[in-house]
Formats: sequence, structure tokens, C-alpha cells
Amino acid sequence: MGYLAGQNLTELTLSDVIALNPGIDLPAKRSLFRVYTLQTLGSVGANLLMFGIFFYMHKRFGWGANRNLPFSSAQGAAYVIGALAANPLSRRIEPKHLLRLIHLGMAILALVAVWAPTPTVIVVLLLGYVMLSAVQWPLLESLISTGANPAELSRRISIYNLVWSGSGAITVTTCGLVIAHFSQGIFLITVGVHLIAVLLPAQTSPHGEETSTLHLHPEQELIPLRTLAKRLSRIALPATFAVIYALGAIMPTLAVIQSTTPAARTLLAGVWMISRWFCFVFLGATVWWHTRPRALLIAAIVLLAAFLGVTLIPSMLAMILWQIVLGIAMGLIYSASLYFGMVLSDGSTAQNSYHEALIGLGSILGPGCGAIAGQLRRGDPHAAIIAVAAILWISVMAACVVSVQSRRR
Repeated sequence: MGYLAGQNLTELTLSDVIALNPGIDLPAKRSLFRVYTLQTLGSVGANLLMFGIFFYMHKRFGWGANRNLPFSSAQGAAYVIGALAANPLSRRIEPKHLLRLIHLGMAILALVAVWAPTPTVIVVLLLGYVMLSAVQWPLLESLISTGANPAELSRRISIYNLVWSGSGAITVTTCGLVIAHFSQGIFLITVGVHLIAVLLPAQTSPHGEETSTLHLHPEQELIPLRTLAKRLSRIALPATFAVIYALGAIMPTLAVIQSTTPAARTLLAGVWMISRWFCFVFLGATVWWHTRPRALLIAAIVLLAAFLGVTLIPSMLAMILWQIVLGIAMGLIYSASLYFGMVLSDGSTAQNSYHEALIGLGSILGPGCGAIAGQLRRGDPHAAIIAVAAILWISVMAACVVSVQSRRR
């Protein structure tokens, strides 16, 4: 009770409530498996319509970076709104019902896009889709983190990251085949995965036969390191997704990508996703990064260098190698933001919403600044790339300031 006495009762997390009422069960393997299944289905749909869509728009309507970048930035704004809505919605609607409604809504929006495939309709529908998609992730993250001690939380987050990134990598690298042979297939597949999610058994509440030992008292000596790691990772997280969604909009027009067949383009453009997945495997098997927050500063610098390598060097080998480096930096930054945010907040939905909102912020800034730069310097193919690189440089500088300040304390 000493831990809870200093907290405002309105800020208690589900784990705090469980601590006060031991009769409440914690997530069992069965419940977690269902959460991971929902996560897989959500990841397939989200990657088709938030990354693969740029290749679809390029092939079907001839959209280049000048149109894809503003579209991507608008998706980022929708994502922020959805992410911040997750916590208040979860207080009004039981998560199992809310998740079902979200998947039903996403299935309906994708189905309309099948029958009305015009650029304006697709853009409007996808903004609604992205908003709904953003709501689901804080809910799922809270479900996997409830009641876990730091060691168990690290294991669950590792599985969580492997599931969404693995299904996303497979989806993106293979969707080029769908776009090349039946472009509307990306919407039909999306409808299918979300309908499967709707039809899954309704039990999503974290309970089961097995229970976990609660450790609500964090190790006091690690709090400064974890706090620094959280700050650094959440400075770098928007930059990471500025890169991801700027790349999504720019890559279809890069000469190296254009030199391949339409079916192979998303495979080449998805190398960083495969690299990120292997990084998650490594991070899940180790704990060294739990006590080395300044590794995130190095990752932010590497992120900048790798982005420039991928976009400016006209070589397929260089693009592949730099994407591998890019995926490693992204994997460390994302894992740290999610892990340290959860371990310092006991997995609250509100903190997970902030994590997802930072993703949306990056999705606004990267493509948005790229679009503005492209308009100001029409005809300059590098203007958008340099603008995104400037965001990354600001992120690196901010991370350096935070790191130096922490040493002075």
C-alpha cells in the first residue's frame, strides 16, 4: 500500500487494482495468444493500407512523392487523433467490445474502397481507417503488460514486437505481387483479416488459470537510467517514424526501386522491416540495453546516416545494406520507447497512447516537411530527403542536450 499511497486514485492502473484485489486473475497464455492474434491481423491490414498503399497509388493513379507525401502526413494527423482517443474510449467501452467495433469499422472502410476506387474516396476512407487503427494499439499494449514484472514485461514486449513487425514485413514485401496482378486485392485482403478479428471469440480480458507475480515496486537504483532511456527514446521515436512514412512515400519513385519489376519493388523497399525484425529477436534475447540508455543516442545518429544512405546512393547494394543498418536503429529505438514507457507507468493505456501519438507525430513531420520542401523547390528530387534529414538532425541535437543534462545531475 505504500506504493499506492502516494498516487492519485484517478491515476491507478489496472495492475494497481489487481494488487488491491488478489481475486482478479492475470493474463494467461490463452488470453495473450488471442491478443497476439488480434495484433497480427491488425498489423496485416495496417501495413497494406499505410505503407503498401503508396505503391498502389503510384501504380494505379501515377502518384509521385509530391502527392504521396501530403497523403502520408495527413495519415499521421489521423493517427495522432486515434492514439489519443484510445484511453478515454477504453474507459467508456470495455476493451473486448471496443476492439471488435474497431475491426468492424476498418473492414467496412476497406470494403467501400473496393467498390469506389477513386483517389479522393480512397484518401478519405484511409484517414478514417488510420484513425481506427491507431486506437487498437494502446489497448493491445495494455493487455500484454498488465501485471507483468520488468523481466516478464520484457519477454512479452519481445513477442509483441516480433509478431507485429514479422507480419508487417511479410505483408509489405509480398504486397507488390498483389498490386501488380490485382491491385484491389490489397483492400479485399484487409477486409478479410478484419472480419476474422471480428469473428474471433470475444474473450479479451486478461484472465486465466495461470497467474503472474506482481512487482509494483520498481528497482529504485534503475529509475534514473530508465527515465533517461525513456526520454531519449521518445525524442528519437518521432524521428524514426518520420523516416518510415517519408520512405513509404518517396521509395516508389527512387531510381533503384524503379529499376525492378512492380512485383519486386515492395520486397526491395521492405528490407529494413526484415532487419528490424531480426533486431527485435536480438533485443528480446538480451537485456544489455535496459541499462545503457545512451545507446539510443548512437541509434539516433545511425538513423540519420542510414536514411541518407538509402535515399541518396543510387546503388541497389547500398540501398540493401543501408536498410539493414536502418532497421537495427529503428528496432532499438522502438523497443526502448515501448519498454521503458511501460515499465515506468505499469503499462497504463494513457502512456501507451502517448507512445503511439509520438509515432503519429513523426508521421506528420517527416512527410509533411518533405512535401513543403518539394513545393518550395519544385524539380529538385532531393529537397524532400534533405527536409526529412533536417528533422533527424534536430532529433539528434535534442537527444545530445538531454544526455548532457543528465550527466550534470
